[in-house]
Amino acid sequence: MKTRARTAAAVRTTAAVAAVLALATACGQARAGTALPDGDQAAAYVGAKFEKAMAKLGDTIVDPRNVTNSADRYFKFDDKYLHNIVTSARTGSPESRIVHNRSQKNPNEFLDSFTPADGTVEYLYLGPAYKSLAPTPWVSMPKPEAGLVQPCAWGGVQIACKMGDSVDSSYKADKKALRGAKSSADGTEQLTVNVPFSIFLDRRVELLPDKVVNEVGPELRKAVVPSTITLKPDGSLAEFTMAAKFEGDGHKVELRYDFKFTGEATASDLPTVPDASQVTVLADDAAKQDFYRRLGELQGR
Repeated sequence: MKTRARTAAAVRTTAAVAAVLALATACGQARAGTALPDGDQAAAYVGAKFEKAMAKLGDTIVDPRNVTNSADRYFKFDDKYLHNIVTSARTGSPESRIVHNRSQKNPNEFLDSFTPADGTVEYLYLGPAYKSLAPTPWVSMPKPEAGLVQPCAWGGVQIACKMGDSVDSSYKADKKALRGAKSSADGTEQLTVNVPFSIFLDRRVELLPDKVVNEVGPELRKAVVPSTITLKPDGSLAEFTMAAKFEGDGHKVELRYDFKFTGEATASDLPTVPDASQVTVLADDAAKQDFYRRLGELQGR
């Protein structure tokens, strides 16, 4: 089972992520080193601040510039699993971006997506597992009409946006999904949220093959995925994790997702624009769609 790389897919969940992460300002009122109430009291306490924060719609996860990110993605269903690490960098003004998607199962299975600030095209570097897709190591395609405007469409933050969307949806379905909050002596804040596995699937945190999704019955859908949002003293995101192990419907599921900012990006994190002799041009939308269809077939084998 392999991850589907959908670098062109738009995921418009910025507001949901912002609603969760904007809690930094509200929760910053807690005294450092103290735990906030547990259970129903925690849900009420955190929920009130959550609702207040929703109105601010601060884009905490997509606003940072000149940063590097990392997302470790692991999903196991019975004896089949996928494990990818996605690292990325964004820097410059106007901004250039790079995303490295690396399978931890097969070192030959990787893709690099490069969007330079200049020009009208973006590039995809094909790892050895995808050599059959083009006669050159790179392909180019027109930038989306929105360019870099849709922040959650970018692969560097896409998984965090989906995680945030699932947390937001869980809260809207049941306010008791917010299970607790605490502040640490160093000023960091942690919010704990229970995300039903049904919402994890419905919000497509991971794009799973239909044959897997169809095996998920009512027992598995009711399982809970604990999620933790850790905020720095200044209110910025430190780490966003989801992790769980559970059984049901005759199957076993294990998942771990970890997103964090890892440092400051510089121009040295970006590749150079490839030479034209190394690039296969996908000149229009039809060529682009055909390429992604063939890529999906390879990944679904």
